[in-house]
Order: sequence, then C-alpha cells, then structure tokens
Amino acid sequence: MIYNSFKVNFKNKRVLHTSIKLLKAFLILFLFLGLGELIKYFIEIPIPGNILGMVLIFIALKLKIIKLEWVKPASDTLLNYLVLFFIPFGVGLMSYFDFIKLYWVILCVAAGLSTLITLYVTALIQQKLEKHD
Repeated sequence: MIYNSFKVNFKNKRVLHTSIKLLKAFLILFLFLGLGELIKYFIEIPIPGNILGMVLIFIALKLKIIKLEWVKPASDTLLNYLVLFFIPFGVGLMSYFDFIKLYWVILCVAAGLSTLITLYVTALIQQKLEKHD
C-alpha cells in the first residue's frame, strides 16, 4: 500500500516538532531584524538596524508580547556557533598588525576601560529592571 510509506513514527514526529519550533524561533528573530532595518530605512537614524531589532525584541520580551520559549531554540543554536562568527573579525584584525604593534598599550587600556564601563552600566540597568519586576 502506498500509505504505509508515509507513516510517521514517534521519532519523526519529535524531530518534526523540534524543527518547527526552531523555524518559528528563527522567523521571529528575522522578523525583528527586518523591523529594525525598516525603521532605520524610513526614519534615517544613525543606529544600525540590527541594534534597533535587538532593542525591539528586548522590549517585546520584557512586555511579554512574545514568550522566551518562542525564541530560545534559535538563540541557543546561534550561541552554540558564536565562536565561528568571530573568525572573520580575527582574520580582518591581522591586516592591522602594524598599527596594533605601535599602539597596543593605548588599545589595551581603551578596551579595558570600555569593558569596565560597559559592565558597570549593564549592572546598573539590570538592578533597575529587577526592581520593577
């Protein structure tokens, strides 16, 4: 019978369900990325569209417009491969080796100070957000 070849067993159903959840999660992430790009295009503000998209998805998560479980599969997948996203940056950085060799102390101090300031501001924002919850 031809229908026997279309039977779906338990394992295939689980894989299909997981795939649909992952597809939905990526769709939501790309939707917010697109919204950020549209806002940047129409309003012409000097903030990159992907940053606007991240702010929009943060607001949507905070206001519980979207649930964390909806985007978690995609975010976990992207975090697993995060190291690969830094390879082009590292290769591109090597083209500035002579510049880095000359100004390495200044660059290290600037990177260290900016990291500390970012950690401090992030901690302040987190404390304020926790008080409101």
